[in-house]
Amino acid sequence: MPGAVLGAAGDEHGRFGPILFGLAVLVVAAKAGGLIVQRWGQPSVLGELLVGIALGNLLPPLFGQTGIAFVRGNATLFVLAEMGVLILLFDVGLEADLRALARVGWSSLLVALVGIMVPLLLGWGAAAWLLPDSLTLTHVFVGATLSATSVGITARVLRDLGMVQTREGQIILGAAVMDDILGLVVLAVISGAVAAAATGGPGLSPLAIGGILLRAILFLGITVGVGHLLSQPIVRLAARTGQHGILLVFGLALCFSLAFAAELIGLADIIGAFAAGLMLDPFGEGIRTRKEEATLSELMHPLTSLFVPLFFVLMGIQVHLGSLASPNILTLGAVLILCALAGKLACALGVVGRGVNRLAVGIGMIPRGEVGLIFAGIGASLTLQGEPVLSQGAFSAIVLMVLVTTLLAPVGLRWAFRRSRQSAG
Repeated sequence: MPGAVLGAAGDEHGRFGPILFGLAVLVVAAKAGGLIVQRWGQPSVLGELLVGIALGNLLPPLFGQTGIAFVRGNATLFVLAEMGVLILLFDVGLEADLRALARVGWSSLLVALVGIMVPLLLGWGAAAWLLPDSLTLTHVFVGATLSATSVGITARVLRDLGMVQTREGQIILGAAVMDDILGLVVLAVISGAVAAAATGGPGLSPLAIGGILLRAILFLGITVGVGHLLSQPIVRLAARTGQHGILLVFGLALCFSLAFAAELIGLADIIGAFAAGLMLDPFGEGIRTRKEEATLSELMHPLTSLFVPLFFVLMGIQVHLGSLASPNILTLGAVLILCALAGKLACALGVVGRGVNRLAVGIGMIPRGEVGLIFAGIGASLTLQGEPVLSQGAFSAIVLMVLVTTLLAPVGLRWAFRRSRQSAG
């Protein structure tokens, strides 16, 4: 009956159809692209992003700008894509195991710290060099997009190679959990500084940064602490209702509520979504009620399969390949790729102890994947002095960096472990 409901709105009549059509086209195209690249041993996010780039750059020349206008100008599709980001970060929080940090101790912490700070500083410097007319906050935001690692891509490769339980695998996965947390804190600080500067505030002043940092740490600390105490009572309470799917409903409600709460205190909404996942399942054990055969993370799969690919294909559509024709932007993309590779390879310096394949640890931290795209998407949506923090050219250069690091990391990780086995033999 949605057509009848919208029809009663007069001016809204007929607008629901293009939304449904756009959703159908984008989701099917994204899934097709994901399946194709998976057959080549690559993560599905790579295919979804490439499909978006193809749609955004091939349809306008063939059919004119109207060929893609129903997507680029459709706010509803972008709202659904934003929901996909929240669901994705909620799922990442559910699967994160905070105990993984304790298993390898200082190595994971140092690898994560090096993996955040070195790429951030390298990207900041590269942007300041190649985008001299941009604001300092733009330079910092470019650096931030280089800082976070996609644990999902690395975890999948480690599982395929049977290396999850090795010391290298445990260091990478433990560091990736800390990397997620630190990366979101960095995002909170920088996006908060942008918001403050946009309203005439101090921007990157030490006092402003300290305030945002304190809010982010307290928010994550309180939610994780509360979750450790209340996650099991919450599951038992959900089980008493006797209704199938009640845990999924409660989990999503908590995800969206904490995302809203994070925005209220000046943090990015994805921090709240991630915190909700950590709150319900801080050890990644897979919570479920007695009546549920699937865990909450498994119950989320239909939603992630629908909304998450929508986000990635829309990010691809926003890329204008024509902007990469500019020598300056193409150079920026190439330099960011080098900074991204060098910054994460430096993670090897954080490994404590002997007998560890440091090269594998560094390569395992390289892929930016979905996390880098989320950071870039937020940067493109924030405005300062009437302009987006990340220009069209800078956004395209960052997406190019994400594509290359996502493509190289699985291949490099397999090579590093094979090389280590050959040396040992």
